[in-house]
Amino acid sequence: MFTPKRFQRVRLRLFLRRCRLSFLLIALWFALGTLLFHFLENVPWKDSFLRALFLQFHPTDFWWLYSFWGQCVLFGIVITVFVLQALQKYNPQEGCRMLATQMNNHCIIVGYTHLGARIVEHFQGLNQPYVLIERESSAVDHLVRAGEPVIVDDAKQESTLVDAGIERATLLVVASNNIETALLVTKKSREKNRTTRIVVRCYLDEFTEILESLGADEVISSSKSAFREVESHLQARI
Repeated sequence: MFTPKRFQRVRLRLFLRRCRLSFLLIALWFALGTLLFHFLENVPWKDSFLRALFLQFHPTDFWWLYSFWGQCVLFGIVITVFVLQALQKYNPQEGCRMLATQMNNHCIIVGYTHLGARIVEHFQGLNQPYVLIERESSAVDHLVRAGEPVIVDDAKQESTLVDAGIERATLLVVASNNIETALLVTKKSREKNRTTRIVVRCYLDEFTEILESLGADEVISSSKSAFREVESHLQARI
């Protein structure tokens, strides 16, 4: 769960990411100014850099032109972008997704089903790192508002698995009820990470071998699990 300090760090990172083009534009402007001062006015590199940063005053025609366009136009646009981004409403889903990208040696849970919810509660209770992927935002709204590492997106998308840190995960549990999701997530996850353990819950026994061929280490069949629970009672009747 977010602490106030962690929350502020994520918001700062979101702000910096949104403004990265503005930062790049400023850097390119200073670099261009340094080059122009050096080659057009034959100024040493150090002085050229200082003039480009407006830290050294030298009233030539070119300096006034550079200063006008830099301070009045370029910085006017950039500062406007900064202000608009700073005033933009914080998106909790975006913050939770960014938090998820920071996880290491964690478990990825695909699907906030009854099984998925129990696994999430397990990791929360142990204070162990996890990332949950769930497509339906309404199902995980309480987790998003609490600042948990949740990615509200389709797990079948490769970018979703990458953001969830599949390359750094030690365990992947596919708890989704969708067999297509189970198949594609297993295949793509194994391609991205050859060592992580992949456990898939599958309610159709005929897909067990397919999932294992795609890279699943263990396929848990709902019917087989239920039978193991009932088996002891059956034997007691014999």
